[in-house]
Amino acid sequence: MKKTMHFLFVKSGLLAVLLLLTGFDAIAKQMRVSSFEPAKGFFSQTLQAWIDEVNPKLTKGYRFKLYPGSILGAPPAQAELVAKGVADVAFVVPTYTSGLFPMTTVSEIPGLVKDSKTGTRILNTLKQEGLLGTEFADFKVIALFTTPGYRIFSADKEIKVPSDLSGIKMRSPSPYGSELLNEMGASGVPIPAPQVYENMERNVVSSAAWTMDAYKSFRLYEVAPNVTNTRFIATPLAFLMNKKTYERLPDKDKAAIDSMSLSERSAWVAERIDASETDIEAQMKAKPDVHFIQLNTEQNAAWTDAFVDARNLWLSGKPDGAEVVLKRAIEIAEE
Repeated sequence: MKKTMHFLFVKSGLLAVLLLLTGFDAIAKQMRVSSFEPAKGFFSQTLQAWIDEVNPKLTKGYRFKLYPGSILGAPPAQAELVAKGVADVAFVVPTYTSGLFPMTTVSEIPGLVKDSKTGTRILNTLKQEGLLGTEFADFKVIALFTTPGYRIFSADKEIKVPSDLSGIKMRSPSPYGSELLNEMGASGVPIPAPQVYENMERNVVSSAAWTMDAYKSFRLYEVAPNVTNTRFIATPLAFLMNKKTYERLPDKDKAAIDSMSLSERSAWVAERIDASETDIEAQMKAKPDVHFIQLNTEQNAAWTDAFVDARNLWLSGKPDGAEVVLKRAIEIAEE
């Protein structure tokens, strides 16, 4: 009887260990993809489209799985989540982590980027030419791209010229954006994406600089019905992968991911962004409560004049080589 019980105990113990190891192996093969956007958000859906395309190309058992809605961490933590392996891939906003991607923020300078296609070409060319230095050395870059130039959304005041910003509190996407706003007499308030609606509803801020996609995804049309058709700044964005996760994969899987990364994949994301921007603008114009403010020649000139020192403001405090990056970015934008 004792021998039988001992055998069963050992057998069950081995089974438990086997199940445990099998479980760990399954976890290791399931690669977590983090997005702070809700599942129906544009970038969550873009990541899911990438996942749906790459998964069938991977070795059996290896799969990416999307974790949307900040399940794995808050918006500013996404780069750290990838670096520490909490997420294997994440949607990262470089401007949320001050000082980590200083050269990449060149796309924020007003006048450089009108659409995502242009901003994405700028960043990928700079990276290919080595001008972004080691900013992405600790990551496997899946895609590096930008938003289109931001519109201005306002709750109760039509923004037509820069002087209309004087005295208002405005959601800013970055420290540099806040500096620009402060130069024009506004107070730039950094607020992570999912919290903008609530802060506008509570009148913590009365306006925001952002994209049409965010306008729809976060339902800002409910609290900010005025849309100013100027291009404020553009924000750099990235899909980044943990380098160790990538290096541990079979060569076949690395090749599959390589074929769906960098400039080609960045251009694919940019094309989706620009198409979405146009489509959502049309949807919003069809809403009776949304008011698009079209600027005349004189008003557009006033915005250009307001940003005359924006390039020097960006250069301030940047590491060596920033002037070369800026000069090259301007050349690429004009090509």
